[in-house]
Amino acid sequence: MENLLGYKFQPSNEQILYLLVEKRLDPHFSYHPIKDIVDICSLEPWDLATESKTESEDQVWYFFCEPYYKYRKSNRAHRRTKTGHWKITSRVSKIEARNGLTGIKKILTFYRHGLASKEAITEWVMHEYHVTDDPRYKWIAVT
Repeated sequence: MENLLGYKFQPSNEQILYLLVEKRLDPHFSYHPIKDIVDICSLEPWDLATESKTESEDQVWYFFCEPYYKYRKSNRAHRRTKTGHWKITSRVSKIEARNGLTGIKKILTFYRHGLASKEAITEWVMHEYHVTDDPRYKWIAVT
């Protein structure tokens, strides 16, 4: 027990892009802290902890996810849950890796549905990553 090591998985934006490329090249690619999930945006944010492979005290979880679009021939992502929706709340940030790989990051905030069509902003935030120069890539979500 005296040679125990501990680590915290906290990848940089560049590292996330590399993992996304690996996942696109090999759909069976697995990286322990990241779980494959069918449609992350259909889950309520408070249910994400139970879907994660790792326990986190700071409520940060990582998932690979294929996109789910509103319409068959559309690029509009479907981000609605039973109690609310994920809304893009920041500018799209460009990510440039050292090897020339580029990507983007979107920050989404969860809004709960309220009475009389009013919505309430919550403290739940998700970071969505896209590799922009690899057309085979779709996205990953990080909350």
